[in-house]
Amino acid sequence: MDILQQIELPPIHKTLAGHDLKWDAQTQTFNVKYIGIEAFTNPRGHIEGGMLCAMLDDAMGLFAVLSNDGHPATTINLTMDFLRPCAVGEISVTCQYLRQGNKILNIDAVALQNNKIVARSTANFLVLNK
Repeated sequence: MDILQQIELPPIHKTLAGHDLKWDAQTQTFNVKYIGIEAFTNPRGHIEGGMLCAMLDDAMGLFAVLSNDGHPATTINLTMDFLRPCAVGEISVTCQYLRQGNKILNIDAVALQNNKIVARSTANFLVLNK
């Protein structure tokens, strides 16, 4: 059975309309798409930074689980860089390792819209029950 079918997707993933998950075990990369809806916008009509942060954190959390044989992991810390406004619509997030330790995972993620980076995050995760 595919590991993507074995993991339980968190409720926030559904709220963010996460879909089209692609896990590549060989290259240790993960891609997931989200839908930024009008309810996620700030007064200027762009996707609010906190919602982008939630998307990146969700993607990195799933990546941490997928790349550690289904073991849960929790965010220790996370940094965000907002690089350009993000419109309502589809947002693609790609994750990869900066460094994979036994218990601590250093992960990098970028959010793209129309093939342009709108945000970037790095985070450290603690692998639980390993």
